[in-house]
Amino acid sequence: MNKNKKDKEKKLSELISILNNNKTIYLIDIFDLNSNQISILRKNFHENGITMKMVKNTLLKKAIIENRKFDSFYSVLNGNTTVLFSNLNVANITSKIIKNFHIEEKVSKPYLKGAYAQESFYFGGNKDLNILLYLKSKEDIIAEIINILKFSINNIISSFLDVTKYKICEMLKSLSYKKDESIKSL
Repeated sequence: MNKNKKDKEKKLSELISILNNNKTIYLIDIFDLNSNQISILRKNFHENGITMKMVKNTLLKKAIIENRKFDSFYSVLNGNTTVLFSNLNVANITSKIIKNFHIEEKVSKPYLKGAYAQESFYFGGNKDLNILLYLKSKEDIIAEIINILKFSINNIISSFLDVTKYKICEMLKSLSYKKDESIKSL
């Protein structure tokens, strides 16, 4: 087997692994960004546990054939494609990095081709990028529910304690009054 074929097989295997082992996958187009801008993006993604990898569409298509779960991506594999991936639930972080980059650099790239996050697919540009921006992970939603329940339970317990405290004070006052009367009657 020649070196070129081994290299392609290694890259294909790596792409299959990326698709199989990550919770968040973005396909973006970074064509026309200069090397400094790409470096800034790569650094920002890396700081948040997101890996950025430029790929060939033909290899990514072959990887998708191996993992039919990602067939939805097939239609957006044209032109320049860069894959962002992480085993963390970082869909909203990834979107924030892209959105902030658009604002800071005053450019429309990177362009969102497609994303897989929270077991759902999102496609095309700013509309879905904005949806992903506010997407909450299951863990975030559970934490919010727990906080709401905790707040409600605390209010119930506090109200109960206030009422109980008032009743105890009234009972003690009443007992004190009865004690005073029984002393007077002697």
